[in-house]
Amino acid sequence: MRLEKLTSRARSFERLVGLSPTEFDHLLMDLEPLWEQAHKRALLRAGRVRRIGAGNTFKLDLSQRLLVTLLYLRQYFTMHVLGILFDLDAANVCRNIHSLLPVLEQALPAPLRPRTLQAQPDEVPGKNVKKPRKIRSLEELLEVFPELTDVVVDATEQPRGQPKVKKGQTPGRKAVGRPRDKKRFYSVKQGTHTLKVQLAVTPEGQIVHLSATARGRIHDMKVMRCSRLMTRRPKHVRVWGDRGYTGLEKVYPGREIIVPAKRPRKGQLSDEQRELNRLISKVRITAENGINRMKKFRACKAFFRNQTARHGVIWGCVAGLVNLRWQRRLYLSTH
Repeated sequence: MRLEKLTSRARSFERLVGLSPTEFDHLLMDLEPLWEQAHKRALLRAGRVRRIGAGNTFKLDLSQRLLVTLLYLRQYFTMHVLGILFDLDAANVCRNIHSLLPVLEQALPAPLRPRTLQAQPDEVPGKNVKKPRKIRSLEELLEVFPELTDVVVDATEQPRGQPKVKKGQTPGRKAVGRPRDKKRFYSVKQGTHTLKVQLAVTPEGQIVHLSATARGRIHDMKVMRCSRLMTRRPKHVRVWGDRGYTGLEKVYPGREIIVPAKRPRKGQLSDEQRELNRLISKVRITAENGINRMKKFRACKAFFRNQTARHGVIWGCVAGLVNLRWQRRLYLSTH
């Protein structure tokens, strides 16, 4: 596949890879020095037997490998299809993509992304801690919103395969399944096995934080408590969430957390509470829009075919691509 022919049709190129030809060229310029450093570290790694210069070289140059990677993230083609398009073996395509993904994440304006969740979630503090101010009226909501110190959090899921059945430990035993292994990734909400990620988005639409990959069975509240988001953000930053984060203010009493009001059992919400929930939803829609922009890249929407350990770097690269487009729109709107 010829890059020059694709870039000559700007609109088709943008639909195919998710970037305009100009953005592609700028990204390639930022990627080249980072790739040279990463490749040099790989050649000088401890335990390497061959001398530098020995071994096979890449058949595709860096621009072609970047095109392959963006096609993979945007269209989620199989390695076999990409191999046909670029005249490579499927195994070579796989190595090219996964060697470039960590470097691509560094070149992009990717959000903060911890590699793992905390082993123990943050606990509820003692009773002597001062409670935060609660938003109880529309006037208070409109008073606090205009400041640019807000993040909107929401979680999303991606389907994955069912965990494999483990074989018996002795030769005479049949292969047995472990129900607890299958339940670990099963999401009751989605009705299938999933991987969960939590996003934090500013009201303007920039993705600023991405949690480590969690199992689909884990509740959104626990993902938040294990994501290190609250400990890494300044204390004056307000957090907006949906009803799944109800009670989060008890875990972080020094933070201002805004969630919609729940209808009481055998009761109804007042008119002011309904209006307040509606205004909160107007703020929270930015997180939904951020998730929607990420899932235009089919690698974040379709059935996840990779190893679970690679889920985070793929989502990190896609979030960086979304932020890159967001920065471009922001620049065009202000100039």
